[in-house]
Amino acid sequence: MSDQLQDLLSKVYEEGVAKAEAEAAKILASAREEADSIRTKAMHEADIILKDAAKRAEEQKKNTQSDLKLAAQHTVNSLKSKITDLILGSVYNTKIAADFTDTDFTKKLILESLEAWKTSSKDGIITIPEAMKAKLEDHFIASMKAVLDNKLLVEFSPAMKNGFTIAPQDGSYKLSFTDSDFANLFNSFLRPRTQKLLFES
Repeated sequence: MSDQLQDLLSKVYEEGVAKAEAEAAKILASAREEADSIRTKAMHEADIILKDAAKRAEEQKKNTQSDLKLAAQHTVNSLKSKITDLILGSVYNTKIAADFTDTDFTKKLILESLEAWKTSSKDGIITIPEAMKAKLEDHFIASMKAVLDNKLLVEFSPAMKNGFTIAPQDGSYKLSFTDSDFANLFNSFLRPRTQKLLFES
């Protein structure tokens, strides 16, 4: 009887061990499968992250290159503009400013402007710098008035540095003839030509 019991116990033990080993093998296989799945998913996510990072880095590189190109172009354009201003300032603006300190030049410009003025207006007011008053003889002032049949008022302004202005007596508008007016006029005309001459081959 004890042998049968011993055999039964041994059989139950062996079945229990076999069942436990099978269960353990099943758990281990499931764990390996889950680990493989986690590893595959992690590698896939890592690949997505790497690709996204590479894409962002490429976009950042392109943006940086574009910004650098724009900054370089802006710097070049700014430099061209400064060189053009320097040349126009040293060549033309200096000459114009010098011309307006010449009394004979200003007198001639006044008379020619009044001749052109009389074709569109029968009267006028001319304003001249106070500093020029002593340089304008009475007969010159009389000749200015004669151009408009003595319908010209002559005023002297301490605020003006050089040149002169002409306006109708009703004050509806005014034309200004100063060194800065001429410099602006010539610069707007000469700037594109000067830049073309300097920077286009």
